[in-house]
Amino acid sequence: MVPWGTFAAHSFAIVRGALTQYRSSPRVMRGFCATCGSSLTYRRDDRSDELDVTLSSLDEPAALVPEVHIWVQDKLPWVMIVDGRPQFAQSRIDPPAPGSSAP
Repeated sequence: MVPWGTFAAHSFAIVRGALTQYRSSPRVMRGFCATCGSSLTYRRDDRSDELDVTLSSLDEPAALVPEVHIWVQDKLPWVMIVDGRPQFAQSRIDPPAPGSSAP
C-alpha cells in the first residue's frame, strides 16, 4: 500500500536529485529516483495537468491530510478504512465504493 498525493503539475518541482522517467504503459509515465530506484511520481497522459507523488518521498508527508481514498477495490481484504473519508472503487470520477460514505 502506497499513499499518493495529487498536485498541479505546474506547481511541483524536484528540488534535490534527478527524476528518471519510464513509460510503463501507452498512457502512463512513472518517475523514479535515478540513484536508488524509489518510486516517486505517476502521470497519466489524460490527466497531464496533474502529477501523483508518493507521499513517503516528501520531507514532511504527515503535513498532508487525505481527502478521499481511491482504488479501494484493490485493497487487501484485511485493510479497514474507517476514517469516514469518501472511498472510490477506482478514481474519483467513478461511483463510490460499496459501503462508502462518499457523496
